[in-house]
Amino acid sequence: MSDAMAAIASETFPGGCRLDHDGCVVCADAGIPVRVLAVTGDDALCEDAFGAQASIAVELVAPVTIGEVLVTHGGVAIGRVETRVMG
Repeated sequence: MSDAMAAIASETFPGGCRLDHDGCVVCADAGIPVRVLAVTGDDALCEDAFGAQASIAVELVAPVTIGEVLVTHGGVAIGRVETRVMG
């Protein structure tokens, strides 16, 4: 993960849940924040704070754009995370 992504992850992606894990003992794999890397139809390639990537269904929150942060559950985007520029 790049230094820039790590900095964003520390502010935008609270907690330690990840896409490439079978389940989190804290959140039971619910509400994992991811950043959109690419969009193809109703799916988006997304990356979590640890660099794991997965295809996420985005029909429920469409339209989505590259760079946007979504909250996912079970491979489906269920909401957006509003980001603020610090400074």
